[in-house]
Amino acid sequence: MGSMAFQEQPNAGNLAILTKVDKLRELIGTKVALPQLVVVGDQSSGKSSVLEGLSGFGFPRDAELCTRYATQITCRRETEESIDVSIIPHNDAASYEQERVKKFHRVLKEMTPESLAEVFREANEVMGIGNSKKSTSPDGSTLPAFSEHILKIEKLGPNEEHFTVIDVPGIFRKETEGVTTEADIDLVRNMVKNYMKDSRTIILAIMPSNVDPATQEILKLARQADPSMTRTMAVLTKPDLAIERVMQQIAIDHVIGTRSDLLLGYYIVKNRGPDDVDKSLEQGQADERKFFSNPPWSALRNTGKAGIDALRARVRELLVDLIKKEFPKLKSDVVKELSTLRSQLDKMGQSRSNQHTQRAYLNKMSEAFQTLARDALNAYYTSSHLFDERHELRLITRVVEANEKYSDAMWHMGHTREFASDSESGETEGVPQPQIEFECMDYPELEEIFDPSDTVMPDVSGQDKIMEYIEGVYNDSRGQDLGTFSGALVSTMFKEQSKKWKPITMGYMQQVVSKVHHFIVEAIVDICPDSRVRDELWNGYLLEELQKSYRRAMGHAKFLLEIEREGVPMTLNHYFNDSVQKSQSDRLVDAIEKLGMENNVETKDDNGNVLKNEAGVFLSRAQLRNLSFNMANSDHVRKYMHDVLKAYYKVSRKRFVDVVCQQAVNHYLLAGEGSPLKIFSTQMVLNLNEEQLDMIAAEDAPVKLRREKLGRDIKNFEDALRVLKGSS
Repeated sequence: MGSMAFQEQPNAGNLAILTKVDKLRELIGTKVALPQLVVVGDQSSGKSSVLEGLSGFGFPRDAELCTRYATQITCRRETEESIDVSIIPHNDAASYEQERVKKFHRVLKEMTPESLAEVFREANEVMGIGNSKKSTSPDGSTLPAFSEHILKIEKLGPNEEHFTVIDVPGIFRKETEGVTTEADIDLVRNMVKNYMKDSRTIILAIMPSNVDPATQEILKLARQADPSMTRTMAVLTKPDLAIERVMQQIAIDHVIGTRSDLLLGYYIVKNRGPDDVDKSLEQGQADERKFFSNPPWSALRNTGKAGIDALRARVRELLVDLIKKEFPKLKSDVVKELSTLRSQLDKMGQSRSNQHTQRAYLNKMSEAFQTLARDALNAYYTSSHLFDERHELRLITRVVEANEKYSDAMWHMGHTREFASDSESGETEGVPQPQIEFECMDYPELEEIFDPSDTVMPDVSGQDKIMEYIEGVYNDSRGQDLGTFSGALVSTMFKEQSKKWKPITMGYMQQVVSKVHHFIVEAIVDICPDSRVRDELWNGYLLEELQKSYRRAMGHAKFLLEIEREGVPMTLNHYFNDSVQKSQSDRLVDAIEKLGMENNVETKDDNGNVLKNEAGVFLSRAQLRNLSFNMANSDHVRKYMHDVLKAYYKVSRKRFVDVVCQQAVNHYLLAGEGSPLKIFSTQMVLNLNEEQLDMIAAEDAPVKLRREKLGRDIKNFEDALRVLKGSS
């Protein structure tokens, strides 16, 4: 077995750090960017020959065995010579696929073209790559031409020096019938771009010497990944095919540096040609040295950039320097990613394979929900990020705003007609205001709870004034009563005066219900990241129970409306009598002021000194005896009816607003035992039967696969951390 020892012998420190990076690559190479050397270029650019020179590993020449996947080639010093071939599964592959390809492992004690070709064929088959003889799988689907798994080749021997390089499939532009497709062209280009993009990657761009580098697509792709071109090295191959003197000079100028725009510069190597397949690698390198000793290539003799030996020494030096520079940062990256993975696994909770773990999982969520709900009702907004980021979820604050808006709406808009102003007090039942709208959030599931007809405001335009209305009611209903009126008239007038209460109250209730519902929806999303569990919990149980609780609250509001508006007017509130008496007293005072004479009254002390002087109204005894309101009996009754209606309306409105807020909202929607905020609770979880638990909380296949993948990733990162700490 041939060996290609490096001219520069590595020290123990370099060897140790290179070995660690190789271990990290096996464990977390697809998750964290590692310092690496990647060889890229077009198909037939001479890529395989460069890899042979760098690694001493001769690739099979069969066209069907050309690079169909990324290949990681590692050279390492061991006492015995061998070629160890295995597959590193792609991180996003299914667990069963990963286990299957991991089983592939071949060890060659003697390397021959035939034995290597056979190993490559077996690897292609394990990765499911098609060929001219087998292009479809047993189920009839077309086999892919490329794979995202990584073929790992370890070349071991007593004369090997530690070195790792990654080869990716060559870019091509035309599909091969029966082998590759247009989609494969994009897949390979994306694979190449993905390997080049990280700042910890040295890009080795391979290009033939008989083509001007300025026209090469691979350099354009490299510039996209490395705009400053500080980590890209170009390697010119096949100088023997650059027959024209102009092309030879272009290649020489790039290597010398007169045309180079790359910080790492251009190198040039001569490949073994099609007629040199029987030559050993050593013989090929001897031919290369001879080639570069002849003009015009001899001009490169003292540049240190001509020949595979010079390239090998330089890339190894670059790789060691890059690893030393980036190695301290790797530990931070690994710790950060490990923390993220553990957090993701913690969010998933325990594995839910039985009734006990399923109930514990839901119970933990219900406790988290109740904590959020409790904090939202207590205005304890520092407990969760939700309250900082989403102020509409500050529930009790939003409900208090709605309560105040409702109270104002009932005061300013609740009465059908404005009451007559008292002569001096100027009090009225609210100053007319623009109509207040109660906006509701758009949730289709609430549409069946809300009846649009409940919030239709009655048309009160063009109607008569309050005293005209009372006169009409009195004239249509009076009997032979002397100076009194029937109590039934108060009920009739109050029902008419309060007919706006229902649309205002039901609009308010709909708004509060929608705010509560919005909070519950967003809280469930926050505490339950598993969308399948969330959907099952919501649609299978919570939504129906929530709708029941909303209906109870809306029904209770209607019940309160019916009691207040349809029942017999009744109050024990002393404010009612005080208000009636005050209205009558105001009219008496008004009559006195009209009949009497204004005069000033002096108040003196015992010594005759004037203490104060204030205006007053004076009546003679004759005027006082003749004092009367000069009203007909019916006029007196109508004014009294107005006073009673106004006094009772105020008492009733204040009482009703308080009761609606306290009972329909606070009890039925917020704090009561059957409120929607109490539905998702520990008791609810305990009441679920085994079938319900399994339906809601059991893990489906994607969740199980994700849990398994997180478990594997966490183990790999823990092992990687031990490698970085030097304990593994």
